[in-house]
Amino acid sequence: MDHRNNFNRLAYFVATIEAGTITGAALTLGISKAVVSKQLQLLEDEVGTLLLSRNTRHLQPTEAGLAFYEDAKSALTQANNAYERVQQKHSEPRGLLRIAAPVDYGIAFVAPFAARFRETYPDVTIDLTLDDERTNIIEGRFDLTFRVGWLSDSSNLARRLLDFEEIAVCAPATFQKAGVRSPADLSALPFVSSKALAGKRVWEFTKGDISEVAQPVTVAEISNTLAIRAFVTESYSYTIMPDFMLREDIAQGRLKRLVPDWSQRRGGVYTVTPPGRVRSNALQKFIDLAHRQKGVFVR
Repeated sequence: MDHRNNFNRLAYFVATIEAGTITGAALTLGISKAVVSKQLQLLEDEVGTLLLSRNTRHLQPTEAGLAFYEDAKSALTQANNAYERVQQKHSEPRGLLRIAAPVDYGIAFVAPFAARFRETYPDVTIDLTLDDERTNIIEGRFDLTFRVGWLSDSSNLARRLLDFEEIAVCAPATFQKAGVRSPADLSALPFVSSKALAGKRVWEFTKGDISEVAQPVTVAEISNTLAIRAFVTESYSYTIMPDFMLREDIAQGRLKRLVPDWSQRRGGVYTVTPPGRVRSNALQKFIDLAHRQKGVFVR
């Protein structure tokens, strides 16, 4: 049997033993509890014995689990040491970085950052793919993807780069004519929707303990946020987008925020890497710099 594909499950198992709970392991690994639990079950199926004794309050390694932990920990340590020895001989970031990001976010933020990174580390080659469809990081053989929004359960390792809030905006002329005073008034205003949110028909707004919903009539559905902004700027309509994509338009007076005293749902921008893969110096440096300089990823 080829055990190479199971190597990352050893990391899940060791993290669970050391954290004492599946919840703690999930936090350490940056993935969901459901993924950790599933991977542990698959590991037990593969080795053919119970490694962890579970009940409603406790999780303890069995005798076999304790012995397996020692071997797994040793194997992970040896592997990490081997990679570190190689990387120390090639400490300057070099090689190919394959990165994916949504189109507009990639153009506005990722591409400029990648260009500056490449100027600093000229031995690194950047392969940047921009696509608004959800990218499969494993099948696409990407080292890193940027995700904007809300993450689904995945065994991939995600790190939150920044937070955002969705806001409603329209052209100044629309703002003057529509006279929107509360979120409920938005139901009568023509709405321009992103195809990435196809099927979403109700938008919830909150102010303290008060909640209101808007059920707008969609007059256009567009796949690109630049096109959505252009459409809204030239028509009697409004849209809802992440605030970081609209700050410059609002500051320059090209768009006006509707019902600014009300809040909408919050999301995040994440850097996502595949599980169980040792990162190259170039990838680790790119991620570390991105998170240290995260202010450049917002307008």
